[in-house]
Amino acid sequence: MFTGDRLRIARQRMSMTKKRLAELLSVSPRTVTGWEADEYPPEHENFSRIVEVLAFPKSFYFRDESAHTSHDAVSFRSLSRTTAKQRDAVLAMCDIAKDLAVWLDGNFELPKAGLPDLYEEIPDHAATLLRQGWGMGNKPIKHFISLLESKGVKIFALPENCREIDACSFWSDETPFILLNTEMSGERIRFDLAHELGHLVLHKHGAPIGREAEQEANLFASEFLMPEDGIRMNRPKVWSIPAMMQRKKPWGVSISALAYRANQLGYLSEWHFKSLNIEMRRRGYKDSEPEGIPKEQSKVLEVVLAQLRERRMGISFIANQNSLPQSEVQGLFFGIAKVLFDGQSEGNANPQAKSHLRVVK
Repeated sequence: MFTGDRLRIARQRMSMTKKRLAELLSVSPRTVTGWEADEYPPEHENFSRIVEVLAFPKSFYFRDESAHTSHDAVSFRSLSRTTAKQRDAVLAMCDIAKDLAVWLDGNFELPKAGLPDLYEEIPDHAATLLRQGWGMGNKPIKHFISLLESKGVKIFALPENCREIDACSFWSDETPFILLNTEMSGERIRFDLAHELGHLVLHKHGAPIGREAEQEANLFASEFLMPEDGIRMNRPKVWSIPAMMQRKKPWGVSISALAYRANQLGYLSEWHFKSLNIEMRRRGYKDSEPEGIPKEQSKVLEVVLAQLRERRMGISFIANQNSLPQSEVQGLFFGIAKVLFDGQSEGNANPQAKSHLRVVK
């Protein structure tokens, strides 16, 4: 049976309003509203045009209704820069990410969610508690994506038409999700991961919101990536750009983030901090720093794809199993998983048994 909410997802993924879709189909906007509300299904001719215009497989529209992701349930980065269409495209991709996560969990043995609820803690103390709970001490985080995946966090990339938003995070039932703009630098991606982790553990219940929530997530991220005790024990005698260039590498952060943290901890005066920022802008480091770190890859997706390749299955198999355009799966994997092979004889085969997947920390 035709599912109207699936039409909503496909339309929003194409950054299309109901009015625009109605124009392309030569129907009224009210007709599109009726389809999406399941008041009545589209007639055969209109359905064929929907498939053609939105480029989603026919089978996608006959899947069960998705777990609709509401705007209030998602923490966005850089929301002020986005349009309503861009925001809706991201929310629709969140719905697709949830469907894909269910499929992955059904076919592979993935880590279960293990994030604590720290909503009553102040941000920097919450970061310290989480580090202690995970046995991390004050050491730098070597592979952030792997760490979060080992705790059951589902991590995907933001596709091309969603990258005005730097990152977003949300809970679906008891499963935490983070979607990243993987076109950012390796250092920025790590900070975004820490920021979104802050939202997940601090704001699971939806409060606070807006600028206050963003500030809390930033405080959490700074302490989680650069714990105060670790920075104190390894601080330079003089906080110069060359000295910070060396100090930033073990922590996997940018000079800007390290300077901000040093100022936050009282090691840099306001005047010194502003002077360093002026110098960094003069050198162009605000846009691109020298000696950047490599972008991290998803261990989970890497192993999933490797096991599928052994069975001569690739991205198109995943797309077919989830009734998605191949481009949508590629978008979710972009920059965090290397798609090197697409099976030549996949057909409609299913994995014979649930794979046993172990994620290396």
